[in-house]
Amino acid sequence: MALPSNSGLDLASAYSVAHELNQREQETGKTLVGRKIGISNRAAWDKMGLTDVVWGYLYSDTVFSAEDNSFELSLENLSQPKLEPEIVFGLSAALPGNTRDPKELIKAVEWMALGFEVVQCPYPDWVFKPADLVATFGFHGALIIGEKLEVSPDMAHAFASCRATLKRDGETVAEGGGTQVVDSPLVALGHLADLIASDPNAQALGEGELVTTGTLTAAPAIASGETYEIIVTGLGLPKLTLKLS
Repeated sequence: MALPSNSGLDLASAYSVAHELNQREQETGKTLVGRKIGISNRAAWDKMGLTDVVWGYLYSDTVFSAEDNSFELSLENLSQPKLEPEIVFGLSAALPGNTRDPKELIKAVEWMALGFEVVQCPYPDWVFKPADLVATFGFHGALIIGEKLEVSPDMAHAFASCRATLKRDGETVAEGGGTQVVDSPLVALGHLADLIASDPNAQALGEGELVTTGTLTAAPAIASGETYEIIVTGLGLPKLTLKLS
């Protein structure tokens, strides 16, 4: 059911709601597996009254591995779904704080992968405020993760220069790259680390968690029967395919 975007929440209050919901979700048996970064394109910040990214919690029941880099997902029960092709990282250690240096941030990363995050929105026509997004699990619907590859220190600057092409049924629908994600998907980790560290009520981010870093291209509305491919050059990652039903 569509909701009006009139909660009146500010970001601090919205994060308090998110933290309380996170606690309740884990108390009911859900497993926290990582975090998502949202609104990672700087061009949107002024329009939305932001000075940084936003973030949310991810649980195992909506995170899926794509065998052979292909996956089929039902859109049933998802509201106004859109598709965000992203770089996903797996953490081997706690992220360092107060840094945007890719060479420092990559030391905490064990693996990388391509991912498709399917996002949804309960507000009509996707008209919302950032606090609305934060208080509703970041509009997260599902995350599909492709083949995981190890990262090496010499890749630190490659994430900024990577290029991305999103195809629907074989036709290109969007293009972009790493600089659309707060300068680099790797640098986005530094933003996330600082936001979590500055919030005493946030669950600490640590070893073993995954982070999906924000969309590499524009995020198109999606529908059942479509097939999408994300192709990223410059990182050695194989393309990822998503079929929608």
